[in-house]
Formats: sequence, C-alpha cells, structure tokens
Amino acid sequence: MSRFPDWPANATAGPPRPVSREDVLSGSGPRGVALADPWEPVPSGPPTDSDYIVDSEVPEDPPRRFRTLQAAIDRALLDGTGTQADWRRVIRVMPGFYEGPVFLPAESPPLALLGAGRATVTLAARIDAQMPGREYKQRFGAGFATAHPAIRAHFARIAARERITTGHSAVLRIERDDTIVAGMTIRNDYACDRAEAAPQAAEPDVAGRYAQGQHQAVACHVAGADRVQLHALHLESYQDTLYLQAPARGIGRSHVSGCMITGDVDFIFGGATGFFERCEIRSRGQRGARSWAVAPSTNLWMPHGFVFDRCRFTHDDSEAGRNGTSFLGRQWFEDVRATPYPAPTPSSHVSRIADVNCSATPVGRISRRCLEAVGKCRVQNSSIGPHIPTDSPWDDWSAGAWSPRYRPVQANAGDFLSRLGVWLEENDLDYADLDPRDAWLQVVNCTTDSG
Repeated sequence: MSRFPDWPANATAGPPRPVSREDVLSGSGPRGVALADPWEPVPSGPPTDSDYIVDSEVPEDPPRRFRTLQAAIDRALLDGTGTQADWRRVIRVMPGFYEGPVFLPAESPPLALLGAGRATVTLAARIDAQMPGREYKQRFGAGFATAHPAIRAHFARIAARERITTGHSAVLRIERDDTIVAGMTIRNDYACDRAEAAPQAAEPDVAGRYAQGQHQAVACHVAGADRVQLHALHLESYQDTLYLQAPARGIGRSHVSGCMITGDVDFIFGGATGFFERCEIRSRGQRGARSWAVAPSTNLWMPHGFVFDRCRFTHDDSEAGRNGTSFLGRQWFEDVRATPYPAPTPSSHVSRIADVNCSATPVGRISRRCLEAVGKCRVQNSSIGPHIPTDSPWDDWSAGAWSPRYRPVQANAGDFLSRLGVWLEENDLDYADLDPRDAWLQVVNCTTDSG
C-alpha cells in the first residue's frame, strides 16, 4: 500500500483532522446555521427479544409470526397507536428468501428490521425506473391487496404512473424516522436489460445488459427519513443502489456501518447526510458502464453530505472499469434540465434562474433548489483501489463532455463562485455570505490498495 494523495492538493478549507461521526450526525440547518440536534446511533448488537417474527418456512400465525416482511410491518402499523406509538418494535427475520418491494411508511411506529445475517437472509425484487405503472401493478399487486390502507394507497400511486421513475423503484423504501435495518442482503435483480431504457441503436452484451441508458434500479431508499441506521447489510444493484434522499425540510441523517454496497453508476446517491463507517464500496464492471461510486446532491448550505470513514473502495474481478472509467464520484445536479455552465465553444445555449427546471429553447430554466444541490463528499482514513485514478478521483457530470446537463467538478465553493460569477450577477443571485474555502470534495489520509 501507498498513500493516496490528498485531494484537492491545495485544499485550505475544512478541518485539518478527520471529521468524526459526532461531527457529522450532530445536526445541521439551512444557510449554514447549525441546529443542535445530537444523535448517537444505538449499539448494533442483537436485542434480547422481538415483537414479530418473519419466517418464510413456517405457517403464518398472527399476531406475532408472518411469512412476509410486509405483513409484519402491516401488523406493526395496526399495533402502533395510542400511548405506545413511539415505542420501537423489533421485527426479527429468519433465514430465507423474501420478495419485495417492501414499504415502511412514515405512519408506522419506529421499527428495527433485524435479519439473521446477510449470507442467510435475502430481500429481493426486479424493479427499474422505466417500468410502466401497469407492469408494476401486474407484478406486485397481489402482495399488497390486503396491506395496511396507508401502504395500499402508496402502491396505488406508483401503479398509476406512466413510468414509475427512480424514486419508486426500490426493493425497500424507508420513510419512518428512527428505523434500523441490519443483517440481510437487499438486492435489486434488474439486469439493465430493458431495451427502451437504452440509447437508440445500443447493443447489449452477451448477458443482455446495456452499458448506457436509464437503468436506475434502487435496492434501498431512505426516503426523507432522519436517524436511520443501516448495519451489516449487502446492498446490491447496478445503477442507483442506495438512495439517501433529503427531506423536503430539515435534515435527514443515516449511519451506515459494516455494509457492502455494490453497483456501477452513481450507486450511492442523494442529498441527505450519511456517515459510512467500515463499509466496502464495490464497483461492478460486468456490463462495461462508466462507473461513479457516489453522486451526492447536498445543498450548499448543509455542512455535510456523504462522509466515508475507514472504508474500502474496491472493484470486482472484471476487466471493464480498470481502464480509466471508474471514479469515486460526481456531483449530482438533482433534476437538472438546463445547466448554467457555458459550453467551451460558442453556443446558443442559455439558461436563466426560475421556479422550475426546463430545457426549453431558446432559453432553458433552472431552479434555485437545483442550482444549490452542489454535492459534498469526504473520503477519509480509507483504502482506495487501483480502479480509481489518483490524479482525478472525481469526474464531471456528463463525463467531461459538455451537454445541457453539464456540471464540472467543484472541489469547493470558490469553484462555484468563480465559474458562475457572471451568470450569478446576470440572474441577480447573491452568494456573498458563502465562504469560497468551504470544501465540497475531499480525500484525506487515504491509502491505495493494489489488490
């Protein structure tokens, strides 16, 4: 092993020491004003008892034993009312294979979903963002026919969509604050083989997989929830494996520990705050896609996005991805339709600040919410495999080529201000209170792993 060079090499912002779990999870607030909201994740050891048991191999015996995870969550919703609504209930999942999707709605009491181990418990489904709503209903409707009314309503909203989109493609969707999920594999079995999701004239590989296109297929989606713990999991997909979505207001924090997370395109993404501890982040090269491990869309006023501490960034054994097409990540321009960053050559592209994002001609529009989803990530005390280039671990959005969604690498707020200075003035946007030294992308005290 050798030292991975700190990035950026001339960084002057941010603390010189690694940030701690307490630093990241203690709270945050709008426009750089920290709100004290300490949170200490509970110990990860198994509880001494359980409220519900899920076992696919034995007959269902309500109110405590169920054949499916969704049925146990449904029962917890029915039981979680009155004076005990905030009491955490434990669902223990016995070894076996369980079919998704599974919804854990905001209306439920706090839950701990504790599997017997990621080698023995698997929750899986085949779902992708381009799936038509009618197909979603046909494939999964029977499993929700007798679900809790709140869950049936959510399923119906997805099934009514023309295409379900990324935000509804998860095998496990978590909306409830204070959720714990541990000890299982959560896998999206979509194989990147939907032809209409691939570029025109694209050819699949021998396994039917397309290397490019809109193949988002989420394994676990933390949908705006706060104080979520993911422990000892294997999260597996190709594109968009783990989605840590920020809530509409306030903060959303997740603590991810002892997990293996595998994928290729933007496979850890979102605008929430996440502290990743002792995890393996494994890039997959089987389908030959250009790969980004992370795609944060953190708001520029939030102090922390994704922080990886004592993690390993590895690659599978395939040849693809070891030829300069794998990166730590890129900053996600959430819902972008028209970039404010000019083309490198004279172009008719123009964008203006507006309430909504639109790629209309001749003038595109970008919302302030989208503009300020700048993306922050810090990798510290970790090992980084040889698939990541040491001189350029981060990539532009649009892979270095200008497009209507182009965004260059922005290591700090100074890059944002200098690249957009004239455009910001033209659109009457004032960021005078933004510190140019505020670091957005950092690699600190890491080593290279030649394995």
